[in-house]
Amino acid sequence: MKKIIFLLILFLPVLVFADERDDKIRQLEASIEQYNQQIQKKQSEAQNLANQISIFELQIKQSQAEIDATNLTIKQLASAIGGKEAGIAQKEKEIKEQNILLAQYLRQVAYSDGSSLLGFLLKNDKFSDFFNDFNSLNNVQSKIQETLETIKELKEKLIKEKEDLEDDKAEQEQLKRIQNKQKAVLQGAKKDKQKLLEETKGQEKIYQQLIAKTRADIEVIKNQPYNLAMGFKMTFEEALSRALPASQRTSVRSAFLMAILKIESDWGGNVGKGTWQTDMHPRDFNAFKKITGALGLNPDSTPVSKKPYYGWGGAMGPAQFLPTTWLLYEAAIANLTGHRPPSPWNIEDAFTASGIMLAESGADKQTYAAESKAAKIYIAGGRWNRSLTARIYANNVMAEAARIQKNIDILNQSK
Repeated sequence: MKKIIFLLILFLPVLVFADERDDKIRQLEASIEQYNQQIQKKQSEAQNLANQISIFELQIKQSQAEIDATNLTIKQLASAIGGKEAGIAQKEKEIKEQNILLAQYLRQVAYSDGSSLLGFLLKNDKFSDFFNDFNSLNNVQSKIQETLETIKELKEKLIKEKEDLEDDKAEQEQLKRIQNKQKAVLQGAKKDKQKLLEETKGQEKIYQQLIAKTRADIEVIKNQPYNLAMGFKMTFEEALSRALPASQRTSVRSAFLMAILKIESDWGGNVGKGTWQTDMHPRDFNAFKKITGALGLNPDSTPVSKKPYYGWGGAMGPAQFLPTTWLLYEAAIANLTGHRPPSPWNIEDAFTASGIMLAESGADKQTYAAESKAAKIYIAGGRWNRSLTARIYANNVMAEAARIQKNIDILNQSK
């Protein structure tokens, strides 16, 4: 009893701090959502200088709240990872102890089996002693069965805990990558606000002239350059031309598709510098060899995403699909693009693959809520509704989609 009380006293500050951190994260998430709704409202209103300054200020506040929430979540995950690692070590210790116990029982049975029934009877002067030994042997065999069941149960729990640990480490790594983008967005919003104030000097007339100039400068939008993998370049107009067919085929908004692939790989500009045998999980080896073999590619020189410190990489192409996942969608992609086989490294196939997966998650409804949910599922799968990483990722995707949609609208108005 004293030991239990001592443990409660020992861990109480940790538990209280964890609860406080959870509360703070929930408050920040509520603020992020509130800022997001206010930004959407402002963007739907008439364009004027005061409105645009308000949007920048809201974006700055939202980005800072996301960074703060990300920091807290990274710390929270670090605590959870430490707890899971301690739990795994304990399970491994228990399995070792049970294996030692099992070995002792097996030696007892082996010794008994080595004696003949006659010898077993002769060493006992009384029949009662014989039956006591016989019952003892049965008891040992029961204990062997119980120990085997215990080991099996501990191993199953160990596998589950290791899987959970890998998921937590993956989420922590994703959060760190997202955090870098959050900081870039924050600095970008601050610079854009400062630049706008300097250019307009606070005058509405000058702001409207800038808006008119931006709308008129269609060629600048069309020819925005994006560096792709292996030295290739793609303009905004070319990226849009690849996204539009996938959008028509899957009913997923082209700006949303472009935002997903922009964040995943810069439209193929960053498909990874890893190699399959070093960075890919062995369970994907056969699928990867099947995909590259069908495309006539050398698997050893075909790039995949590098593995992070905690686990595995191996994602392929602009949409960053894992090989086994790609094979699940391969037939559907081929039916829509006519490419047989489709290639994860082909931008049209990649847009289509993402479109199919996002449509399955409801993005074909083309509402903000549906697209946001689809983005969460895209990054987190079944954990989408309880993962802060997924919510932050979705916010970034939706913000990028809004920027892309603005350019698409300007291009459409010029036609």
